[in-house]
Parts: sequence; C-alpha cells; structure tokens
Amino acid sequence: MTNVNVYLRENLGSISRNLSVAPNINEKKLNNAVKALGFTGNPSTVVAFYDNTLFGSAKEGILFTGEQLIFRLSSVGTFRVPFASIETVEYVETVSGSKGEKIERSLLIRRKDDADISITGLLNCDYRKLSEVLQTCAQDFTEFKEERQLIPIDELEELLKIAYVQIVINAAYDNDQVIDDKEFAEILQLMTRLNLSSDTRFTLRAYMSSSEEHIPLEKLLEHLNTHSPVGQIKALHISLVKDLINLYYSTDERDITQFGFLQKNRTLLKVSDEEIDLAVMAINNDYDMLKDDITDDQIVSALKLLSAKAVAVGTPLAAVYLSGSVVGMSAAGLTSGLASLGMGGLFGMSGMVTGIGVAVLIGVGAYAGVRKMTGANELSRFKRRELMLNEIIKQTQLTISLTMKDINFVTLKLNEYIEAHGAQSLKIKQLAKLISKMTSAGTVLTEKTNLAQASINKIKCAQYMDERKLRSLTREPTKAELYDFIMGFYEERSVVISKGDSEEEKAEIKLCIKHGCSAKELESLGQAFEAIGYFNVGDVLRGTAADAVEKAREKFGGIFS
Repeated sequence: MTNVNVYLRENLGSISRNLSVAPNINEKKLNNAVKALGFTGNPSTVVAFYDNTLFGSAKEGILFTGEQLIFRLSSVGTFRVPFASIETVEYVETVSGSKGEKIERSLLIRRKDDADISITGLLNCDYRKLSEVLQTCAQDFTEFKEERQLIPIDELEELLKIAYVQIVINAAYDNDQVIDDKEFAEILQLMTRLNLSSDTRFTLRAYMSSSEEHIPLEKLLEHLNTHSPVGQIKALHISLVKDLINLYYSTDERDITQFGFLQKNRTLLKVSDEEIDLAVMAINNDYDMLKDDITDDQIVSALKLLSAKAVAVGTPLAAVYLSGSVVGMSAAGLTSGLASLGMGGLFGMSGMVTGIGVAVLIGVGAYAGVRKMTGANELSRFKRRELMLNEIIKQTQLTISLTMKDINFVTLKLNEYIEAHGAQSLKIKQLAKLISKMTSAGTVLTEKTNLAQASINKIKCAQYMDERKLRSLTREPTKAELYDFIMGFYEERSVVISKGDSEEEKAEIKLCIKHGCSAKELESLGQAFEAIGYFNVGDVLRGTAADAVEKAREKFGGIFS
C-alpha cells in the first residue's frame, strides 16, 4: 500500500467539514493547533487537523501526522497516540433512553499496552469513517514517518529536476524539431526557477543542442517518478503539464486540442481534462497579473475562482505551482505574493517553503496587514501587485546573469577544443578570444554589481546579533525555523568597540555576520529580519511580552490558561 502520509491525505477529507488536509490548512489555524496540542515537530509535516471548536479557534481537536495522532479534547484531555502503538480502532454505538431514542457514538482505540482510549464529543464527525481510516493505518502499514506534505521542485534533487526540464525540451522539439527564441527563453526561465547547479545547466544545454539523442518520454517520467518524494508524483505531473502548456503558449498558439505533444502523451502523463483546465486557468491568471489595468481586488477575485476550481478538481492548488509561476516567480516568490494579497492562508501554500521562503511569506503578509490597519489599504491597490512584479524582474535578471555565466563556460570549452584540435583558422581564434573577453568583462561587471548589492543588503541586517531578542521574535511555530536560518549567518568574533574619546577601546565577543556571504544570501537575511520585525519597536515589545507571559505560564500553571 502507499505511504501512510498519502493514505491519510486521500482518505481523511470525507470525515468532517471541520477537518483540513495539507497543504490546505489555514496558517493561523495551524499555528493555534500546533501550540494548543503541544506538537513539537515541523508544522509542514502536519497531514491534517480536525478542529473540534464551535468558532474555529483550533485550540481543541485532533492533529494527524505520518507518525502519530495528537488529541486535545475536553472529554479525554491531551495526549498523543503513535500509530505503531495501536492494536485496533473500533466504532461504538451506545443506545440509551426508555425508547432507545438516544444514540451516543464513540471511537475506541485499543493500544498494544492495554491502555484503551474512548473518544467522544467530536463535532460534525463521521465516527465510523474515522475508525476505518485509523484501523487501516494500524493494520496495513508498518512504517510511520513524519514528512513535509508538499515540496517545491527547486528543493528536490538534481536528477529529478534534470528529467523535468528534459521533458519540456522534448516538447519544444516535438512539433518542428527546433527550439525557437521564445521557447528557449521559457526554458531558461524555468531552469532559473528550479535553481539548477551550473553542471546541471550545462548538461541541459547540451541536451538542447540536438534532438537526435533525446531520451524517450517514458524513460524520463520513470526518472521523475523514481526520484519524487513519496506521495508527490501526481502533483509533479500536474505542475509539469502546466509548464508544457506554457511552452506551447509561447509559440502564440492557444488551442490545447492542437498541442500534439500533450495530446499524444496524455496516458503517460496521467492527467485529466479537469486538471488540464486548472493548469490553463492558472497560466492565464499568472499573465493577467502583468496587465497594466488590473487591480489587487481583481487578482484576488480571480485567485478565489482558481481556488474553487482546484477544490472541484480535487487537486491542491499548490501542486500547480510546484515549479513557481510561469511569469517568472519562484515557488517562494509566488507564495509571498499570494500572502501580500491575503491569499497565502487560503491556498495553504506556506508549507511549501522553508527558510527564506517563510521569511518572504511572513514579511509581505505583515506588510499587507499593516497597510490595512493604518487605513492605507485603498491607497495601495496596486502596491502589492508591484511586489509580485519586482519578484518577476529579479528572477529575469537572475536568468540573464546565469546565461552570462553559461556563455563564459561554453566559450572556455570552445577555446579548449580549438587548442586541442589545432585549429588553423586565425579568424576563428580571434573571434573566440573576443567572445572570451566580452563574457569575462560581463562577469566582472556582474561581480561589481553583486558586491554593491551585497553592501546594500548588509545594511538591512543586524551588525551584532541580539540572540535573546531574536528568540523572542521567533516563538510562533511557523516562524521558529527562522531562528536557525538567521543564526546560521552569524558567528562569535572578538570585535573592538569604540567607547568615545573619553574611554579606551576594548574588545568584546559579539555575534557577527560570517565573512563571504553573497549578495543573494544577505538579501535573504535582510528579508528574514524584516519578516520577524527585528528593527520594529512594536514587534520587539510584543515578542518580549509573549516571552514574559510564557514564563508566567510555566511558573503559575493554569492561572493564565
């Protein structure tokens, strides 16, 4: 049988309208649930959450992971039940009343250590279906593991990414055996969004140079599926179809029925008409964001329709965006853009990103919240769209920069070939030398720009880290990993602190930014500081207050609960 995480995702949804399945768990609800139920793992590994509160506070219910159940119910208290400890799960009906008019339903979990648990008081819950799902988990699975529920392609291994892009290249060659300029540009942008290594980029450029040695689609899909995270194959296929259709659109064609590569490989790609329609709708929405006259409200309206379509199809919308947006945004950049529109929680896409992705998501979402609170929201109807467009520009600039590096790499290979084969043409040698100089100069200019940008980005970061302050600002479960992310840039060093003219200088041990950080890394670090409000007095005070309340809870127990 499939992985237990996959089984739970596919079967828990029918138990109750109160139950949310990853990646479509509202972020605020997830935060509340993780804290209330005492889950100490990564929030992105939560498979589902059943909310047993009347008003949706998520402070009572059942949290499901691939390893355990965590209950917090007024009827039984708070406890965790590892799947491996379950013997059986039974649905129980108890009839009472003089005429048998009262039926009480419950769930009986028999554990291998004989510590049986009876679960009652679940709101709007199909006890029978829940018992069947849990019984199957206990009976049919032997391996239980917590894992992230959906991972963007740029975080996956290179072999999978190579197969993914090779399939897109095959599609480009399929119709006329040529990759034209527009198709080539789309493939380059896809390669940038997937964050490929320089060696991988060269491998794919060699693959693009000729269609004669292309790998059959069946073999490439086998590579893709083999290296896919467990349970993510279907999502990868949907994302792939979206990128294939976008490539087709780049040739100025719009009739999907005439897209030969897609139509003749439908069986291999295993996508339905509804999933293809969803991909087309997502592509059209992405390009609509570039239109001059579209407002934030119109984008939100269109995204809500897209979300409804995904629900109807039975596909997490996040699956469509595993490779980012076709207009040039990475998965993290798109997620932050959706958050800026108040849509991140609706799509449940925050679990797709880690590290800087989380920082961008929180930071832009906070920006939108502040604008709304200060009454300036109406004045910035286009501002949040601007943030998304800036992300597109950055990705395009990165594509150009990577292309320059690759041209330089190819030029060096050409020079090596000429030297090795003793080319006699002086003209060829002179042209090769000129290309080498031009690309080298381009590299130097790029490095100068990066150096200047690194200096600008460094200004946005704490010169000396206040670790206690950082810890207080990253207490929320979805911000917790930002503590490790930020601290990873700092190291202890002895620094000379100037005390003014009247005092002597003396050395102190401080947490300083590590040497050698790139402009991109420092940009990420600056965004992380902005996301947690490190330099905002209000956020610092709130973090300190939360710290004090937590310590008071620990000291005085239930008084503050």
